[in-house]
Parts: sequence; C-alpha cells; structure tokens
Amino acid sequence: MSEELSEAEVQSFTSWKLDILDAMACDERLHDIDFRVAFRVMQHINARSRDAHPSLERLAAQLGVHRDTVKRSLGRMCDPNGGRHWLNRTRTNRTATYFYSFVTDRLNSVFDGKLDREEKARESAQERKRNKLEVARVHPRDVAPVHSHEVAAMHSHEVARVHPKHLPENYLNRTPSDSCSEGGEDTYPRESIPTDETQFGPWVRAKIPDPTKRREALRLLRERKMTPEILRRLAA
Repeated sequence: MSEELSEAEVQSFTSWKLDILDAMACDERLHDIDFRVAFRVMQHINARSRDAHPSLERLAAQLGVHRDTVKRSLGRMCDPNGGRHWLNRTRTNRTATYFYSFVTDRLNSVFDGKLDREEKARESAQERKRNKLEVARVHPRDVAPVHSHEVAAMHSHEVARVHPKHLPENYLNRTPSDSCSEGGEDTYPRESIPTDETQFGPWVRAKIPDPTKRREALRLLRERKMTPEILRRLAA
C-alpha cells in the first residue's frame, strides 16, 4: 500500500489543481468543451504521480457527450503547437490507454492576459463614466430638461374644473341644510341653480332684486362659479 499524503502534500496538490483549473477557465483560446474535459481529467489525477489514465468512453459518459468529441478536445489540448497546450499524453503501446499529465507552461501567460483584460475593462468603465459626466456638465438641460413652468401654464385653469376622482361628481352640490340657518336666512340648494343659459335671466330676476348684483350673478352663472353662499350674499 502506498503511504498516505501528509497534510502539507495534500495542500500543495490541492493548490496545484486549483491554479491550473483557474488558469484554464481564463484561457480565451480554449473551447468550453475543452475546459469540461480537462476538469474531468483533473478529477482522475493521482496525487503522487500527478497523472491520470481515464478512457475516452469513461470521460464521454461523465460529460454526456460523444466519444469523438472528447477525443478531439484532448487532441487540441495535447498539441504543443496548437496554442492550447495544457496536457501531455503517453502510452505503452497502441492499444493501451493514454496517461495524461497537466503542463503549466502557459500558466503565467494566461494569468497575465486575464489581468490585462481586467485592467482594460476598468479603464473602459472609467472612460464611460467620465464621458457621461462631461455630457452632463456641457449639456445639463439635455440631461435633465425641466418643463415645470410649461406644465403649470398649461393646466392652471383646467385643474379647478376637474372633479376629484375620489369624491362624487356632485359633491359641490351638497350644502348643509343649516349652513345659513342663522338669522332665519333662506338657503339655496345647488340643485336649484340653473345650468341652462336660457334660464339664467328669469332665475336671476326672481332671486336677486338689485340690478347691479344681477349682472354679477349672470357672470358667475356663465362661468359656472355660482354657489349657494354667493347667491345668498347677492340676494341680501
């Protein structure tokens, strides 16, 4: 039986595996299937000899892909001239299973490429932020246009004509029966105020004796501003 690994050896082996897998995940030249195949090979690596000999059929079954897909992927990663060299393979004869071992020749160059891409991404993000701030400084109105005065001018005379949706439409027509009961004065329910202009004249002459106040009452009726309180004041 082989002697068990010490704690330091286990830590060293684990660190070695993670460094290789980390670099391979950042290798922009690898296909996705290549990383998956390499990850499965790594799970078969012997901690002491640091090689593995899984069959193509076993790797294909683990990944759920065709045997030929695994074979092509391993061929790419075992080619020292293909730019994706992460594995070496050897076998004792043509019918034997390959022994695979990982190589770390590209480890530093891949990490350097990852750091370079990260730096470029940070610079690009900072440049976009500077451009946005510059646009906001040069064209503040384009970024945050304000039309408050236009909105106010457009709706100032119309808002008063719109009945609040949470109240009945005839809520202004309701007045307390005793709102002008003090002193025995008459009250004029809103319903009694005419809305047809053909009725304005007769109604004003019947309600308001003063000719000057009649003209005021006619104006208020046409503008739909007559209320029981105003009518009581004009009729007094």
